[in-house]
Amino acid sequence: MLAIVGLLVAATAAGALFLNPGPTPEKALALNEEGIGPLLLGRGFEQAERRAFQTAPDTAFSGVGCAGLDEIRYDGWLGEHPVGVMAMADEGRIREVEAMLYSPTQAQDRQACVALRDRFAAPFVDRFGPYSASWQAAKPVSEELMARTGPVVVVARWFSMGRSCYISAHYGVLEGGSVRLGDSLSAMNNKI
Repeated sequence: MLAIVGLLVAATAAGALFLNPGPTPEKALALNEEGIGPLLLGRGFEQAERRAFQTAPDTAFSGVGCAGLDEIRYDGWLGEHPVGVMAMADEGRIREVEAMLYSPTQAQDRQACVALRDRFAAPFVDRFGPYSASWQAAKPVSEELMARTGPVVVVARWFSMGRSCYISAHYGVLEGGSVRLGDSLSAMNNKI
């Protein structure tokens, strides 16, 4: 009888190890203070890369990206919007996390572009609260219309010539700049 109980305990333990072989990967688009899913500011690139491939095995890829920085990217849905999520690393650590709206990328006018930004930002606003600041930067061929909610800067890039509207959300941009936003953050960074 004691041998049977011992076998049952051993079988149960082996089953638990087989069914739960390690830490559970983060949800691919879970929003938190440091980033999205496994792409967290300050996390080591290799750990983030492993977790991204566990979390989104069908769409994840990594390599050298913008400005020669290491990059991890995968696709998913944030609320009702198809997005690409990307992390950029410098010196082996994630420095910026960005979510980019894939569709739509057209708007009737500037106000419609801002409205699209605000619809896209709804999950961030739900998580971090209403915008605490908003500002804009004029570029040679576009306007960048930015708003901050918690640790996130949400951006609408409005190109009036083609009625193009590119939307993204950035973590890490207020802690030392951004590969993608560059001097567009200077007005906000001067107020912090």
